[in-house]
Amino acid sequence: MSTNNEYEYEDIRPYADSEVSDILKRLLNDVDLLNFLARWRYPRMSRVTPALARLPISLYLRYKLGSVDSVRGFQDVVYHYVNRIIRETTDGFEYSGIESLVPDQSYLFVGNHRDIAGDSMLLDYALYVSGFDTVRIAVGDNLVQVASATDLMKLNKSFFIKRSEEGPKKVYAALLQSSRYIHQSLKDGHSIWIAQSEGRAKDGMDITDPAIIKMFALAERKTDFSELIQRLNIVPTSISYEYDPCDVQKAVELAEIARIGSYEKPKGEDLANLVRGLGGYKGRVKLKVGTPLKGEFSSADEVAQEVDRQVRENLELFPINQWAFSQLDSPTESDAGSEQFKQRLLACPDAARPHFLQMYANPVRNKAQI
Repeated sequence: MSTNNEYEYEDIRPYADSEVSDILKRLLNDVDLLNFLARWRYPRMSRVTPALARLPISLYLRYKLGSVDSVRGFQDVVYHYVNRIIRETTDGFEYSGIESLVPDQSYLFVGNHRDIAGDSMLLDYALYVSGFDTVRIAVGDNLVQVASATDLMKLNKSFFIKRSEEGPKKVYAALLQSSRYIHQSLKDGHSIWIAQSEGRAKDGMDITDPAIIKMFALAERKTDFSELIQRLNIVPTSISYEYDPCDVQKAVELAEIARIGSYEKPKGEDLANLVRGLGGYKGRVKLKVGTPLKGEFSSADEVAQEVDRQVRENLELFPINQWAFSQLDSPTESDAGSEQFKQRLLACPDAARPHFLQMYANPVRNKAQI
């Protein structure tokens, strides 16, 4: 990008190669980050002697990241951690559809959104091992209000969608900036991942918000809409988790909304759910990349409907989804087919259990709409 373009996107763009060394130096000296990692890796020691618990974390990170000076170098290190996450938290990760894409093309991946970081991470992993470049990841600026987490996301090619702006003019300006940045990225050969709707589908219903499609078109309002959609190279993407590490937390939130009409997010909840989503057990995980949108589209609603069709068609239903669906109308004491599921359900507060079951049952309903 030109210097002017870089300045235009300064407050939302990912880090450039020239910034990586300085950002990593800052992170390697971030006591809060080191304490956080120490609590995760050495919980007992970090409670008693936090400084001592930080030491092996600090030494290891310096060994791994001390000489990294590019985004690609950082992602080469991240790849090994993702490998470990897949090995330790899943019963297998399968992906398909990437073989039909062209490596030197840029794509706008529009995906269902179940996990804060996991969805885009696993798409990146599949692209990386298939010889494709990784994506720039659209993230809401309200997601994680922690400086070190923001740095890590921007090192991993995340850019921010401003969702915290207030007032019609500021909201419009923010959407226009996001639209322009997406177009510029695609033009420069960078693929993008963005969720089909703002926030995770906590109830398990994957539905595209036409407002997302309208945002894509905002920067090219004078271009024929159908021609614009062709140029964007939109690829619907479906990810299916057998188990959701944040299922209880989502069910509690949904129950609270049903009870009083709103949910006030505790401080630090996003970061806790991000970590829980990455480190929690997921069972089998399947990612299916659809086909780029072709044909004539006259409206954002039509585009959203085609994204929905492909997302639903490519969803993977697991036995636990079918069992949960069977329980909605006629609950029984029959075996759920999984001790893991029964334990998760028992860990969920009574008032939230109907929402827990709905979350696992709704993919069946969603797929039935094909």
